[in-house]
Amino acid sequence: MSNKLKVNLFSLKDTLESGQFFRFTKINDKYIVQTSQKIFSVEQKGNILIYEGVDESFLNHFFRLNDDLESILKEIDKDPIIHNAILEYKGLRLIRQDPWECLFSFLCSSAKRISHIRSIIELICKAYGEKIIFKNFIGYGFPEPCHIKNFSRLESIGVGFRKDFLIKACNNLNRERLIYLKNLSYKDARKELIRISGVGKKIADCVLLYSLDFNEAFPIDTWIKKGIQKTYFNGQKLSEKEVESFVSNHFGSYAGYAQLYLYHFWRNHLF
Repeated sequence: MSNKLKVNLFSLKDTLESGQFFRFTKINDKYIVQTSQKIFSVEQKGNILIYEGVDESFLNHFFRLNDDLESILKEIDKDPIIHNAILEYKGLRLIRQDPWECLFSFLCSSAKRISHIRSIIELICKAYGEKIIFKNFIGYGFPEPCHIKNFSRLESIGVGFRKDFLIKACNNLNRERLIYLKNLSYKDARKELIRISGVGKKIADCVLLYSLDFNEAFPIDTWIKKGIQKTYFNGQKLSEKEVESFVSNHFGSYAGYAQLYLYHFWRNHLF
C-alpha cells in the first residue's frame, strides 16, 4: 500500500539523478531505490511523494528533507554562476547514504562513467548481497565487508585495477569505524579516510559529504576543476590546492551543497 508525504523545496528527479547516488531504477515517473538492505519505490507529483517500502522517518533521513534548504541556498548564492544553477535545480538535495556503501561505491567509480559505475555496483550486489524481492522487482542488498569473501568474482565483474583497493577495504573496514569519523573535525576525518588504500581527496570528500554530514566537503574531480577554472577564473589553470582554497573561502560551511548544484548544472550545460 502506498503512502504520501508532503514535501517542501524538493526535486526527487534532480536529487537522484545528480551523480551522488547510484542505486536506482527509473520506471516511467517512478524510481525503485536500493540502499543497504532496503528497496523502496518513490515518485513525486507536485509537492507530494508517493512511496512504498519504507516509512516517513526513513525518507526524511535519506533525502535530508529536514535540512533548511532555503537558508542553505541563500548562504551559497554568492555569484551569478551558482545563482543560475540554484534557479534551475532548486529542490536538489544531498542524499544521506550509508557510509560503507558510499565508500565502496566511490572506490568503484574511478575513471568510469556513471552508467558503468551503476552496472559494476549492481553486479557486486548480485554476487555478494542477499536477494530482496519488492513487489515484482528483484534486487540485492549491499553486502557488508565480511560478506565479500570470494574475491575472484571481482575480476569477472570487471572492477579492473580497483580490485586491490576493494579487497583492502573489505578486510580492514567496517561501518562503525566510518561512523566514528563524525566525531572528528573535517580535516582530521579526511586524513583518516585518505589513509585507506585507493582513497584520495575526491573519494574522501564524497564519503564525508554524501554519508557523514560534513557539509563543507567539496569533492573535486576533473570536471569540477575545469568548471571552476573556466567559469570563475576565465580558463586560468589552478592547482587542486588553489581550487580548495577558493571554494572554502567563497562558499563557506555549505560548500558541499554548492558543489552539488555546480556539478549537476555543469554536467548538463558545460561539458
